[in-house]
Amino acid sequence: MKDMRYIENNFGLPGTFSYSTNYLDFEQYFVFTYDSVTSSILSSFAVLIINLIIPASVTTTLLVAFCVLLVDLYLVGLIYFWGLTFNPFVMINIVIAIGLSVDYSAHIAHAYLVAVPPPHLVEKKDIRMFKTKKALSQMGSSVFHGGFSTFLAISALAPAKSWIFAVFFKLWFGIIVFGMGNGFLLLPVLLSMMGPTVTTVEEDHEPHNSLGVTDDVKGKNAIKPDNSSDDIELKKVN
Repeated sequence: MKDMRYIENNFGLPGTFSYSTNYLDFEQYFVFTYDSVTSSILSSFAVLIINLIIPASVTTTLLVAFCVLLVDLYLVGLIYFWGLTFNPFVMINIVIAIGLSVDYSAHIAHAYLVAVPPPHLVEKKDIRMFKTKKALSQMGSSVFHGGFSTFLAISALAPAKSWIFAVFFKLWFGIIVFGMGNGFLLLPVLLSMMGPTVTTVEEDHEPHNSLGVTDDVKGKNAIKPDNSSDDIELKKVN
């Protein structure tokens, strides 16, 4: 096609071009690299924006994005060692992996941010370690169940003879394994080392101290009942 386009541009009539249905298949290889890089950058940018809005923490956003991008790096190595080649179908799954692997890290990071350490912890390393353990204990099982159920769903494609189904299984197998590995192993280590120590409090939840008693119950922001003396007298009269 490059030779054909060279001839058309230099020796062809103005406004004319060659056409064949096979050219539609060949065209994808001309835009393969550009579209793949552009889609990956846009997906990564979307991950950064969403994680910056929801957790509202720059540090955790960067850590989650780092874990997500590592999944794609691992997939590139898996493609080589599993005997696959780069083609549009493989690149589509690599771009999709950026969005799929967010779940395995973002939930752990969010649980880390909202975990409230007990007041007797003063050192930052102790606070980070407590919040990391709390996040894994609260969200670890849910994230594992989500990843394991997805693996069960794609396991039916493992014995498939079709090339598309086989490649789909191999890539999604890598996405699940690498995504859960980064979410359960890498991200907790990073959070315990450099995670923020400030607790993000959700609007519909009250922060609890080590005894599980909220500030409202202790009386700092207690709302007094509106039982005036007039109401009491009316009740007696009635």
